Amino acid sequence: MTFGVLGFYRNRDELVFEQDISLSVEDLKPVMRWMNNQDHIGADFKLSAAQVREIEQLASVVFPEGLDFYLTSHD
Repeated sequence: MTFGVLGFYRNRDELVFEQDISLSVEDLKPVMRWMNNQDHIGADFKLSAAQVREIEQLASVVFPEGLDFYLTSHD
């Protein structure tokens, strides 16, 4: 499973940023408050500012400012 972060301009459906991140389900469970290893399947998750900062720190990346971010996953 590969996780990625998608960025959109606020109030628009136009994807302007996409980046895969090297984090596992176990890494993301506390950040996303998932209860089990299947909670991420079939959904994209809107990220809060705090979640964005945590993911940036865990993955050693910096995302652009001024976007709405979503966590997604794919095989």
